[in-house]
Amino acid sequence: MMNTKVALPIFDNNPLFAVLTPEELLLLHQTAAVQTFTKHQVLYKPGQTASKVYFLLKGTVKIAVHAEKKDIIKYVVRPGSLFGESCLTGELQRRDFAYAMEDVAEVIELDAQTLLNVMKRNFAFAQSLLHFLGERLRYTENQLEKVVLKDSKSRIMEYLHQMGIEHGKQIGFETLVRHNMTHQDIADLTGTSRQMVTAVLNQLKRSNVLYFNRKKILFRDLNALPIAV
Repeated sequence: MMNTKVALPIFDNNPLFAVLTPEELLLLHQTAAVQTFTKHQVLYKPGQTASKVYFLLKGTVKIAVHAEKKDIIKYVVRPGSLFGESCLTGELQRRDFAYAMEDVAEVIELDAQTLLNVMKRNFAFAQSLLHFLGERLRYTENQLEKVVLKDSKSRIMEYLHQMGIEHGKQIGFETLVRHNMTHQDIADLTGTSRQMVTAVLNQLKRSNVLYFNRKKILFRDLNALPIAV
């Protein structure tokens, strides 16, 4: 069982849970637990019972499916976000994998039935969760459209630009992104090959558009990244 005194401020500072009353927060905490996973450890996999929703506290987690002997990454979860939420929409068994991507991934496991009960009590919370689910569905649809409509190089460029916008730190005119994505991870996310990702990054490096190593990407000028509008 998790420590309620520790967990309450975490939820208080998250917009998704800010609409809950103290009593409703207590209901969640009574069936919640904090779990820690190490790099590459599986949080859940296809066929397992889907009865928990996860809130990521630390690290990153990738959600993936297996296809043709490789991972296809659906999305990457970062701290402060939910995942494994499909059980709230009637899924009884997992259809995808969740892997820890860093040395330590810390999550809060929330009981799905308790979440559903709180949603019935609190319409604003139900709306917040529906909005979250809608945003994730729109992201997935957008990724699918890119695979169908855009070539490999364009998809990689757009993903790099998205990384810069969402996770970059401005340093003068440059933008620094610290990350733990391998070239294969980027390939899996964009539906391309590791060789293509490496070729695009090397081309951008030679053109002095960006500098990269295993842990960071430094965009010289994020707006100079050639992407389709």
